[in-house]
Amino acid sequence: MWQTTAPDGTKSVKANESILQANTTYTETEMNIDHFWNIGADEDGRHKFAQMPKYEDGAVATPTSPTLGAGMDLAYFSRLKTALEATAQQDVQPYARNASAIMQLLGIRSCGVFDSAGTLVYKHNVLSVTPTATGSFTVKFEVANPMPSINYLILCGAMRNNATAHRSIYAIPDAATAVGNVKKTTQFGMHTVDVAGDRIAPLQAWFVIFGG
Repeated sequence: MWQTTAPDGTKSVKANESILQANTTYTETEMNIDHFWNIGADEDGRHKFAQMPKYEDGAVATPTSPTLGAGMDLAYFSRLKTALEATAQQDVQPYARNASAIMQLLGIRSCGVFDSAGTLVYKHNVLSVTPTATGSFTVKFEVANPMPSINYLILCGAMRNNATAHRSIYAIPDAATAVGNVKKTTQFGMHTVDVAGDRIAPLQAWFVIFGG
């Protein structure tokens, strides 16, 4: 436990030894939770990781954003998404603010780069990419890490194989009569097409998933 009064002027030097030792032990123990403290010359003072509670107005316990202190230029913080901002899923997400704006730092929930056979060459939170037809693919997320809702953002693109006719190629999510038919919490469908809408097998395609 941290001793607020240290040294204690009402106590002898010997009596203060245990007080000061308790503070030293407390500092080492607590700092080593997310910092390197008394570990080694290359590590000491550096972060292992950073974690923080969501920022909110303490008086009313509602999501808000911190103000910049005097002489400060940037603040990083976490805040709860409100139902107005995210209709299906309200969770805590990272933000930053400077003197002119508040910016959400969108974490990538899933991403991947793959070829026309569905072979992944780079991925995060992707179980598999399966071709279902020429230029059509089903992307499955890791079973243990699905999307929080079907309202996630999909950014995707593709590279044309030079052996095919010279046509621009695009990657887009599959069309559907209902969002949940294509965008599921466990997977989504995408295809690569030319400007005429014909599906083309890409040399390479990619996607990035945000939000939800």
